Amino acid sequence: MRVVLNVIRGEGHVFVNICEREVLGKVFRDGRAILNVNHEFYGGEEVDVNFAFDLVEEATVVSLVGNQLVEEAIRRGLVHKDSVLSVSGIKFAQIYNL
Repeated sequence: MRVVLNVIRGEGHVFVNICEREVLGKVFRDGRAILNVNHEFYGGEEVDVNFAFDLVEEATVVSLVGNQLVEEAIRRGLVHKDSVLSVSGIKFAQIYNL
């Protein structure tokens, strides 16, 4: 699977933002919840999902957006299924390595 990866480094933190190409640039709303998959935060290089997941260990925070991507993170034991949020049917999860 190919995903869009944006790594932001600064002030001792590493933010690894990964999304499915189909959701990039879209805003999802569900009641008061808003999931904005903007280019500034999520836009970047298209890479293989294995490469993106290899960066999880060095990240301070990982943000994942997209149903297949989040399901793959669950299968790999990176995300617990009960910690997944869904906004308008799009899955979102975060991993914290503090």
